[in-house]
Amino acid sequence: MKLHFLTSIICLLLVACITEQEEAKKPRFDSKEDLEQSLILSHQSFLRKEQKKIEGFIESSKLDFRKTGTGLRYFINSGDGKDSLKIGDIAVISYTLCLLNGDTLYESPKGKVQEFAVDYDNVERGLHEGIKYMRVGDSGVFVLPAHLAHGITGDQAAIPSQATLVYYLKLLAKK
Repeated sequence: MKLHFLTSIICLLLVACITEQEEAKKPRFDSKEDLEQSLILSHQSFLRKEQKKIEGFIESSKLDFRKTGTGLRYFINSGDGKDSLKIGDIAVISYTLCLLNGDTLYESPKGKVQEFAVDYDNVERGLHEGIKYMRVGDSGVFVLPAHLAHGITGDQAAIPSQATLVYYLKLLAKK
């Protein structure tokens, strides 16, 4: 009986020590405002780092990118088409989707096209924005900051969390 009691006491002390160590590792905030300020500062730091990476990519590409108010960067190589896209049009594209470091995540299968309804289908918000700058026959490069791509979650497959994406695409047709 004494052995059982002693073993129980030792187990409780170990659990208490482990719990105390885990609690000590957690950041402490005196108030909700402190937590909010910490999150804001962390997000600002992420945005500065992402911006530097995007600027480095753009410098190395030697293309004349434009920047929108949302942070989308784009370069359009004009084709011979005159038709532009508007909300609800079906964009017919071929594309390659990469990370800033050049790793390919997705691409349209050889000889096949992808389609999506502008401002309606479930594609990245930055792609909906950028495709409207194109005309049928144009090709382009779009750099989507994480907030215009898949954000914090990624796509749970190939696109990592908080990834900046680069689309290389050609607008083949509109329907």
